Amino acid sequence: MPKRSAISPERRQELKVKNACYVITCFENEFLCKDHPNGRCERGFFSLFLQVLYGMAFAKKYDLPYRVDFSNVQYAYNGNEDSDRINFWEALMVQRSPSPGFNPIVNLRYETHPLRIWNRHFIRSLHQTLRSEIRLQDKLLEKVNAIKERFKGFKILGLHARRTDHATEVPPVSERVLINTIEKRIPAFDRIFVATDDAAFLEMLKTRFPQKVLAHDFIRSANQKAIHDHGGSSNGILLGEQALLDCLSLSFCQELILSPSNLSYAALVFQPETPYTLAESNAAAWSRRKTLLAYRLNQWGIRKW
Repeated sequence: MPKRSAISPERRQELKVKNACYVITCFENEFLCKDHPNGRCERGFFSLFLQVLYGMAFAKKYDLPYRVDFSNVQYAYNGNEDSDRINFWEALMVQRSPSPGFNPIVNLRYETHPLRIWNRHFIRSLHQTLRSEIRLQDKLLEKVNAIKERFKGFKILGLHARRTDHATEVPPVSERVLINTIEKRIPAFDRIFVATDDAAFLEMLKTRFPQKVLAHDFIRSANQKAIHDHGGSSNGILLGEQALLDCLSLSFCQELILSPSNLSYAALVFQPETPYTLAESNAAAWSRRKTLLAYRLNQWGIRKW
């Protein structure tokens, strides 16, 4: 049985057309976005970010130039529904320009679907793609350097707690489990940096661990609704920038407590050697292990995944 990651002879021919340029985007029904017929993509920033990394790796494997294009529908990160659709990726990242007259070859789901493979070797390979292909815009890089300066001199425990739409993807652990995990680790650290979408949860941590909590002054949810479920927000670029800065901040910490989420996973992609604890429910752990098993079976050519 062929590997799930193997491409068909027909697809190989498509990729070999003259002036081919691999286009990485969320396309129609390829990524299971139910709102695509209405001109909207409801995916979170790091679902899209990881898809881009997978797409970059795929393009490099087949020696293809590529372009990231998130202007085809309305994303949470490119403004409101009444504005012109901009490619929010280019507002945050430096993108190479394709050759004039390029032939766009749009990515397929099996080529770039952002599965989270919790395996150090796999994460290191994504890190290498990130290092060679991702470059932040200068204005964003200035903010990253300011965060590094703020963190300097502290031994920091990083926490990502996804608390709003998390249950729609994987069942989260209880707040009590998270607190117990923090209490076991925090005595060894000067500070705890908290990346969370839940304003109430952050305030609770500030009360419980006074003088310990670091957090950015970012947009958070006060009603358990995902902050990227914008319904036409005008601050889309800011949402993407803040998600990226939270993730990078986690990567600057000496140890991490992570949720089974795309942002948590991306923090390891930025810094794959960081020690971490994955705070996950039994259902989430089972889902993660199934995905990892399918990945290994695919590597061995035993089954499709």
